[in-house]
Amino acid sequence: MSDKLRKRKIFVLIGYGLSTISKPFFAISTGWLDAFLVRAGDRIGKGLRTAPRDALIADSIPESVSGKAFGIHRTIDQMGAIVGPVAAFALLQVIDIHGVFIVSLIPGAIAVIILIFVVKEVAIKRLSNINPTMLANLGNVLKENRPFVILLIISGIFSLGAFNYSFILLKASELGVDRNIIPLVYAVINVSHTVIGIPSGLLADRIGKEKVLIIGFAVFVVSAILMVVFIGNSLYAYIQAAVFGIYVGISETLQRAVIPRYISSELRGTAYGIYNVIIGTGFFASNVMFGFLWDKYTLNIAVL
Repeated sequence: MSDKLRKRKIFVLIGYGLSTISKPFFAISTGWLDAFLVRAGDRIGKGLRTAPRDALIADSIPESVSGKAFGIHRTIDQMGAIVGPVAAFALLQVIDIHGVFIVSLIPGAIAVIILIFVVKEVAIKRLSNINPTMLANLGNVLKENRPFVILLIISGIFSLGAFNYSFILLKASELGVDRNIIPLVYAVINVSHTVIGIPSGLLADRIGKEKVLIIGFAVFVVSAILMVVFIGNSLYAYIQAAVFGIYVGISETLQRAVIPRYISSELRGTAYGIYNVIIGTGFFASNVMFGFLWDKYTLNIAVL
C-alpha cells in the first residue's frame, strides 16, 4: 500500500501510534485474553509500520551508506530496549506495575510527535513500466529482481534453522544461572546487539553487504555450536549471550541494508513486506520445531 500510494510516513505513524495506544491497556488487563488482545494490537502496529519504515529509511539515503543507516537505526532501537527495562525497574520502586504501563505512553507519544513534525516524507518516483496495483507489485518484485529472489531463498532457508533469544535464556538456566539473574543474560544479548550494529553496517558499506551478512550467519552457527559444547559453568551463559547478540545485531542490520541494492524506490515497501513475511514464517516454524525437539529429545538433536 505504501508503494501504491507513494506514501510511507502515514503507515509508520499509524503503526507506532497503534503500539503506543495499545500497551497502556496492560494496566487494566485482568486475564490472559486481555493481555493477548493488547499484545496483538501492539504486534499489528509493528507489522504495519516495519516495511514502510525500512523503505522510508532506504529512500532517505544513498544505497552506498545503507549499512551505516540501518546500523544506526538498529543501535538506537536496541538502546531503547536496554534503557526501557532499566527505567521500568526504577519506576517499580516507587509505583506499581499498572502505573509503569501508563507511563509507557510518554516515550511512545514523544516518538509519534517526532514522526509528525520532524520526519519528512521522501518523494517516490514511479517508473512508467511499473503497474501500480498491489498484486502486480508482488509480481514485479519477484519477476524483475532475480538477485532479490535469491536473497529471499537463502534467508528463508536460514530462518528455518534459526532460533530466538528465548532458548539462550533457557540454556542459561540449564547452565546454573539463577532465575532472578536471567535478566542479566538478556541484557548481555541486548548490549552486544547494540554495540555491533553500527560497526557491522560501516564494514558492510566498505567490503560488501552480502559478505557481512554471511559473517552474521556464521556467527549464528558458532552460537548454535556453543549451545551444545557449553556445560556445567554459569559463566558460559554470558559468553553464549554475547555471541548470540552479535549474530542478531549483524543479521538484523544487514538483512535490511542489502535490499535497497536490488530494489528500486517504487517497489521497496513491497519488497520489505515480502521479506518480512518469508523470514517471519520461517522463523516461527523453526522456533516451534526447535522447542519441540528439545522437549521431546535433546538440545543436541534440536541444534542439529
